[in-house]
Amino acid sequence: MASPLTVKRNEYRKNPKRSDIPTPHWLCEQVAGLFPAVRSVLDPACGDGRLLAPFARRGCKTIGYDVKQGRDFLSEQGPIAVDLCVCNPPFNLGVGRMLGSEVFLRKILAVCGNVPVALFCPMGFRLNQRMNSARWRWLRDECPAKITSLMALPLDCFEGVEFHAEIVFFNAPHLEPHLFCTPNTTGQGRADCGAYPGPGCSIS
Repeated sequence: MASPLTVKRNEYRKNPKRSDIPTPHWLCEQVAGLFPAVRSVLDPACGDGRLLAPFARRGCKTIGYDVKQGRDFLSEQGPIAVDLCVCNPPFNLGVGRMLGSEVFLRKILAVCGNVPVALFCPMGFRLNQRMNSARWRWLRDECPAKITSLMALPLDCFEGVEFHAEIVFFNAPHLEPHLFCTPNTTGQGRADCGAYPGPGCSIS
């Protein structure tokens, strides 16, 4: 749910909400830096592969899916064995009342097992829920993955749009419970997406 602040600034009444918003390159680098020991990584909504690029450059096996490239992870049967899943999914999928973050998290756990996950999601994924919320009950009582860390993201973290978002880390007990990203405003450290061969491809 968008707050009155973001509704006004993003002019949602004039422009349709964007469901797929690219992750800033500097943030891709910082997320990858939190997992120095992984050897295989999956991104089930990879876009141009920028979340996978920092892992690929250091020699990790990377697996990417993107429906716009004809690879729909939500249709995958698996199993897929990886050390980590990173995912900035479309927030608005139109699947009932489920947020895209929940849809993808459920599918990741079904296909990959109870692996560490770094999930980008709107604040409403955890918050702004009623006591009878199905998502609240699922996260609290039924989800096999446990929230171990949160990363607060600035309101203007993503280019061209403002909204309240965070990264929720599951099954990553080596991380501090509450993390803050460090925006790179100098343009240094930008990921080279050319290091990633494209959605659906793997690097060994």
